[in-house]
Amino acid sequence: MMLVRLSKSELHRATTLGRDTTAICRMQNTTPRGEEGRNDSDIDGARAEFAVAKLYGLEPPTLNVAGDEGCDLWFGQVSIDVKFTRTSALIFDNLHKFRADVAVLVEPHGDQPERMTVVGWSTRDHFKDHSVVKQMKYGEKLVMDREHLKSPESLWRAVRGREVSSE
Repeated sequence: MMLVRLSKSELHRATTLGRDTTAICRMQNTTPRGEEGRNDSDIDGARAEFAVAKLYGLEPPTLNVAGDEGCDLWFGQVSIDVKFTRTSALIFDNLHKFRADVAVLVEPHGDQPERMTVVGWSTRDHFKDHSVVKQMKYGEKLVMDREHLKSPESLWRAVRGREVSSE
């Protein structure tokens, strides 16, 4: 796990992005998980995306009016779906929803909004092999416990290693 501290500027941009996302969803009348907590969950998701971008030195996330197709960030040629959790598990509605090359799990670190913990990551195949179906608040989901996640450092090594290989 890696602790990431967002700067005041990053926290402000994440909060603004989360609020903008909520506003766009309301304008489009799309509330996939219901309206309850919509604004807070969008801000949490944006904070998580900023934390992953900061950890790996990536371009920060941007507002996507038409959706992001399951890809929040790019790390070289690797697409990343950032997942924020308060349950300590990586969760997808189904395997089809895991569209990016990897998913990175992030959770809050204490009650300070600028502190985020990047827990780990998984490829789609690894997730498929280690997830189980569980009944959740919004129906059945595929859930993988954090113990099966790969370390945040290993994602950096995997991506950068591919970029600088001797082949």
